[in-house]
Amino acid sequence: MSVSRKSLISSLLAGGLLVSLIGATPANAAPTIALSINGVVISNANVAATPASVTVPADNSVDAVDAVRFNLTGVDAGTTVTVAATNAFIVPVLSTTLNPVRSNAGVASANYSVGTGTTSEFFAYTRSTALGTITISNGGSTFTYYIRGTAGPAYTIAYTPNAKPFTSTLVKQSVKVTDAFGNPVVGITPALALINIVSTTPTATAADGTSEFTLTYPATAGRSALSVSITAMDVTGYVPAVKSISTFIDVVDPTGEIADATAALAAEKAARAADKASSDALLAAEKAARAAEKTAAETTRAAEKTASDAVLNAEKAARAADKAAADKALADEKAARAADKAASDKALATLTARVATLTKQVADLKALYNKLAVKFKQKTIK
Repeated sequence: MSVSRKSLISSLLAGGLLVSLIGATPANAAPTIALSINGVVISNANVAATPASVTVPADNSVDAVDAVRFNLTGVDAGTTVTVAATNAFIVPVLSTTLNPVRSNAGVASANYSVGTGTTSEFFAYTRSTALGTITISNGGSTFTYYIRGTAGPAYTIAYTPNAKPFTSTLVKQSVKVTDAFGNPVVGITPALALINIVSTTPTATAADGTSEFTLTYPATAGRSALSVSITAMDVTGYVPAVKSISTFIDVVDPTGEIADATAALAAEKAARAADKASSDALLAAEKAARAAEKTAAETTRAAEKTASDAVLNAEKAARAADKAAADKALADEKAARAADKAASDKALATLTARVATLTKQVADLKALYNKLAVKFKQKTIK
C-alpha cells in the first residue's frame, strides 16, 4: 500500500500538534471574587474612596454585620489562596453561639489551600475607623480591596478638669468620647452634674468625638464639684467602660493666690539669698584657708632656703680655708725646695772651686816632679 508524501507530512504535523496540546500545561485561571456584608452584595470596595463599611465588633463578637465575606469561585484545584490584611483582620468563619469569634481572634495574613474543589471563603473585619486593605493572591493574580469600620457605641470619656481655677472666671472645657477600641464617637454629648458651679449645655463638635461646654466658677472662693458622664455598658472581655468622671474643684481667690505666690516668691528669694550668703562665707573661708596655707608654705620654703644657703656658705668657707692651707703648704714646699737648691748649688760651686784648686796643685806637683825626674834621669809622669 503506497502513501503519498503529502499525506505523510500532513499526518506527522497533525500528530505533533496533538502531542504538543496533550503535553502543554494549562494556564491558571483568575478566580471570581464576590464580596458581601450580612448578605448585601458589595461591588465597589476595590476603590479606596468607596471601601466596604462594617461596624466594629463592639460587643466582642465578630458577626455578619462586622465582617466582609469574600467568596472565591473558579479557583484552580490544588492551588493556595493567600490573604494579607493591613489595619484589618482575617477569620475563616463568623461567630456563633457554640463557637464564638472574639474581636482579637483575627490574623493579619492567612493561606487557604484549595484541594479538589474550586471555591474558597474567608471573612475580614476591622477594629478601626481608619482605612484598611485586604490583598488576595492566587494563580498569579492579585486583587486589592478596601475596608473601613464605623465606630461602636460610646464606651469611654476623657476629661481633665481645671486644677484651682480663679473665682468668677469662664473656662471652656472639652470632653472626648470614644468606643471600646478608642475610635471617636461623633454626636454624643455628656451629661453634667454641677455643685456650686454653672455651665452651658455641652455641644458635640467635629468628627474627633469631642463635646465642648463653658464653666463659670463662683464669685466666692470655695469648693465646687463636677461630674461628666455618658451612658455605656461594660462588655465582657474588654476593660470596664469609663462612664463618668467626677471631681472636686478648689476655686481660689486670685488676690489671695497672688499674695500667696508673692509670699512664696519672697520666701524663695530669701532662701536663695541665705544660700548665697552661706556659699559666699564658705568660699571666703576656703580662700582664707588657701591663703594661710600658701603663706605657711612660702615661710617654710624661705626658712629652708636660708638654712640651705647657710650650709652652702659654710661649705664654701671650709673649701676656701682648705684651699688657703693647701696654697700655703705648696708655697712653703716651693720655698724649701728653692733654699735646698740654693744650698746645693753653693756647695757644688765650693766643691768645684776646691777641685779646681786641687787639680792645679796636682798639675804643679807633677810638673815639678817631671822636672826633677829629668834632672835625675827618672821616669816622668804623664
